[in-house]
Amino acid sequence: MRKTFLLLIVLLGLVGLMATACGSDDDSSPAAATATDEGEEEGKITAEEAAAEIDEIKRMLDEGLAQYQDGDQEAAATTVGDAYLEHFEKVEHPLEEQDHELMEDLEHRISTEIRDEMKEGASADEVAALVEETKADLDTAKAKLQEAQ
Repeated sequence: MRKTFLLLIVLLGLVGLMATACGSDDDSSPAAATATDEGEEEGKITAEEAAAEIDEIKRMLDEGLAQYQDGDQEAAATTVGDAYLEHFEKVEHPLEEQDHELMEDLEHRISTEIRDEMKEGASADEVAALVEETKADLDTAKAKLQEAQ
């Protein structure tokens, strides 16, 4: 009985550590405030930086599509998710200032729609069409960001 109790305590501790490591949705934490403040202090990204980020998003969408076509659904969804988290997040705010609707459409498509289609087992042609539509909209976003600077 004592071993079971100790094991339960250890497992609960591990769950707590994992929850802490994964972060929280609570943006009131000091770390979240610091990240927000740093982003505001850095200011806007340049047109060249935005173009580079958009080019990388497009490359990663192509990579995710290739993974999906090869049957690696999990890797494909991860790659597309990384494109959003690591690159779209950087152009999201400047794009929102230029075209809020386009920003929201791209955000939803990259962060959710493409990955949902992959997870639901959509045909490779359907995913490819969605990726191509997204890349065309990314080209529009790139042009709008370059015009603004």
